Amino acid sequence: MSSVKVIIQDALILFAVSTAFVLGTKFAFSFLEDKEIKDDPLVTAVLQEKPEALEKILSTDKKHKFSTSLSDAQGRTALMRASFANYSTQKKTLEADKKHAPMVKTLIAHGAPIDQQDKDGWTALMWASWSGMPRVVEELLKANASVILTGNKGFTALSLAAVRGNANIVKQLLDHGADANEPTSTGQTPLQLAQEQRGYYLSNKEKKQNYEKTIRYLKGHPVTQKDD
Repeated sequence: MSSVKVIIQDALILFAVSTAFVLGTKFAFSFLEDKEIKDDPLVTAVLQEKPEALEKILSTDKKHKFSTSLSDAQGRTALMRASFANYSTQKKTLEADKKHAPMVKTLIAHGAPIDQQDKDGWTALMWASWSGMPRVVEELLKANASVILTGNKGFTALSLAAVRGNANIVKQLLDHGADANEPTSTGQTPLQLAQEQRGYYLSNKEKKQNYEKTIRYLKGHPVTQKDD
C-alpha cells in the first residue's frame, strides 16, 4: 500500500471520529488564520519541533508574557499542538515523538492545562493517543491526564488509540485505568472500533500487526512477539 493511500485512509478514520476531514489539517495550520496564535513564540517553537527553543522561551520568561493556556479559534493550546503528529509511517511518528515529548514536559512544567478540551472535546492526551506518540502519552499520564474524559462524539483517548491501531498506547492507557468497555456515542467499544478498522489494512503488514496487537490488549490476552 502506498504512502498516499495510507494517508487517505488515516484521514478517513479521523473524519469518522471527529467533525470533519479538515480537523487534522486545521489543527496543524489554523495558526495561519489566527494572528494571536500565529505570533505566539510558543506555538512557533512547537510547530517547528524545536524543544530547546521552547525551553529557552519559558525558562527566561520571568514576567510571564507567554501563556501556556492560550488557545486558538478551535480551542487548541500549545500543549495540544505538541501532542499532535500525522505521518504516513510509524517510523516518522516515533521520530516526532522524541522531539515532542520534551516539549510536552516543558509545557506541563510551566503550567499548561492538562485536561483542557478543544471545541471538539479533545484533550492533549486524546491527540497524542490518536497520533500514536507513546513518549508524549507517558508524559501526560505522569501529569495525571484524565483517561475518562470524552470528546463530543463520545471518544475517549483509548477509543482514539484503538481506532488508529496504536497498540502500545492502548496498553499504556489500559495500565492507567482506561475503561475498555466505554462506548462511543454510537455505541462502539474500543475493541469493536479496532476490529472494524483492521479490515481496512489487511494488505498493510505493519498496520495489520498493530491492529492485531491492539485487539489482543483489549481482549486481555498477552501479545506475542510475532503476529500471524
